[in-house]
Amino acid sequence: METAVILIAVLGGVFGAILAIAGKKLAVEEDPRKDEILALLPGANCGGCGYAGCAAMADAIVAGQEEGATKCAACAAENKKKIKAVMGLEDNEDENAVRMIPRLHCNGCKENRTPVANREGVKNCFLAAATAGGPGQCNFGCFGCGACADACNFGALTIGENGLPHFDYDKCVGCGACAKTCPQFLIEMQKATNKVLVQCNNREKGKAAMTNCKVSCISCGLCAKNCPKQAITIEDGVNGSIPVIDYDKCVGCGLCTMKCPRKCLVKITPLVTAKPAEAKPAEAAAQ
Repeated sequence: METAVILIAVLGGVFGAILAIAGKKLAVEEDPRKDEILALLPGANCGGCGYAGCAAMADAIVAGQEEGATKCAACAAENKKKIKAVMGLEDNEDENAVRMIPRLHCNGCKENRTPVANREGVKNCFLAAATAGGPGQCNFGCFGCGACADACNFGALTIGENGLPHFDYDKCVGCGACAKTCPQFLIEMQKATNKVLVQCNNREKGKAAMTNCKVSCISCGLCAKNCPKQAITIEDGVNGSIPVIDYDKCVGCGLCTMKCPRKCLVKITPLVTAKPAEAKPAEAAAQ
């Protein structure tokens, strides 16, 4: 019995020593620059950069797969410079780059869209998209269940009293998480300098569209016909048609908004404020 105990103890000691040596020999040394870079990233893990989170972004930067934190919309300009300094890269960021912000292609609020049902139970945009749709008749519009707001890590998006998303551009960093999340593809990242917006996503035509919403597009094409710069085209797809604005041609004259009989093309005020200098996740900001 004693011999067996001694043998087990000896074998345990031998295996322990082997594991300790193997741990040292096979250990992967982590680049100390990763921790420096990770501390300079916002920690929002929003996924706007295309990576799973800030740690994955830091790994990519250290591995040379990314030239600094250029893809991180939430990272402060000063921190981007510091990250490039850590990597020994030259700072060539364009400080005059136009800010990108989310815009909503829907105005089917409670007043404009006729309610046909009082949806009870779980309010979830993805569930609504896969089943019966929203409370109104338009299946192309906003459900108002807040998937976009849940995706925003900066507290810049809420569902307003009218049942539609409301953007707080003083907090928005332009990460695009809300746009990627919306199952209806209603949120588009656009230049903050744009002056006209198609505030509708309805693809029905004529009477069907009018029944759906008081301000729905009916694909009449008057906006495209009257645009002096030919900046608007009626895009036809499998689901129907909708006006699309070429902002490289659009001068913001507003003629299309005046000619639209449904008022679904609207003039918007260009945003001139800079994005937040230091973006923090909503949970961190609340502490």
